[in-house]
Amino acid sequence: MPLVTSKELLIKAQKEGYAVGAFNANNLEYVQAIVEAAEEEKAPVVLQASQGAIKYAGLEQIVSMVTRAAEAVSVPVVLHLDHGTDFLQNVRCLRAGFTSLMFDGSALPFEENVAITKKIVEIAHAVGIPVEAELGKVPQAGEITPEQLKALMTDPEEALRFVELTQVDSLAVSVGSVHRMKVQEAKLDIERIQKIMELVGIPLVLHGASGVTDEGYREGIKAGICKINVATELNKAFTRGLKEAMAEFPDEVDPRKFLTRARDQMKKVIKGKMGLFGCSGKAAATSAGASTQGRDKQVSLKEFDKE
Repeated sequence: MPLVTSKELLIKAQKEGYAVGAFNANNLEYVQAIVEAAEEEKAPVVLQASQGAIKYAGLEQIVSMVTRAAEAVSVPVVLHLDHGTDFLQNVRCLRAGFTSLMFDGSALPFEENVAITKKIVEIAHAVGIPVEAELGKVPQAGEITPEQLKALMTDPEEALRFVELTQVDSLAVSVGSVHRMKVQEAKLDIERIQKIMELVGIPLVLHGASGVTDEGYREGIKAGICKINVATELNKAFTRGLKEAMAEFPDEVDPRKFLTRARDQMKKVIKGKMGLFGCSGKAAATSAGASTQGRDKQVSLKEFDKE
C-alpha cells in the first residue's frame, strides 16, 4: 500500500495501549528486513532514516527504496525522518516524500527549539504531514552519571508549554534511556512518563530504546509511550549475521550470501520487538483509517480566509 503518515497510527496505539515500532534503516537489507517483518507480523511500522543514513545512502534512493517496498505489502508503512537537526533537512525530506518529520532541537535553548519546531510544524501541517519534536536530552552511551542523566530528563511542565506553543503531533522525551547502549540495563522514569502524558495528551516517543529492558518497555507503554525507536539492536544483529556467515563460509566471495544472513538476523529482532511492543496483528484495523501521503492533500484557500 502507499506510504502513510504516522499520526493515525500513533493515536490508535495511544488509545489501545501498545507502541508502534520505529526501526532505523541504512541500506536495502535494512529496508527489506523491516518491511518484511511488518508484513509477517501484520504490524504497522515506522521506517526511519537518520541524517547519517541519508548521507550514506542518498535521500532520493532511500525514498525510492521505501516507497517501492511499502507498495509491495498490505501493512501501513511510514517513512520518518529521525533526528532532523535543522529546518532545511526537514524541508528536503518533506519535498522528497517523507510522510513523517522530526526536528530535534533538544540541544538548543527552549525558545529556539520552540521557534524552529513551530516553523516546521506550520509547513508540514499545510500538507498533512505530522511532526515529532524532542524536549529534554537523550544522551549518548558513555560515561554519564545517574545525576547527569536525571538533569537531562524532560520536565513535565515545560513539555506542556512546548506542546501548546508548537502544536507538534508527538513528543520524544528523555526519561532514562540512552542512545547506542549495547546492553539492556537502562531504567525508565515511569512516573515522569505518566506525568508528561497527563499534561500533554499527545503520543510520546522513546528514543535510545535498545538499552531498555523488556519490563521497561511494558511499563513505559502503559505509562504513555506510543512509538519506540530501535537502531543499535538492528546494527548488532546485522553485524552478527555478517560475522557468522563469513566465519562459516570463509572462501565465499558473493556478498549476497553474507547480506542475506544479516537481513535474516535483523528480521528476528524486529519481529520480537513488534510482539513485545504489542503492535503485532494491529495492521488490519489500522490500514483502513491510515492517511496516505499528505503532500497530495488539496488545501482550499478558504482555510486561510480568517487570517
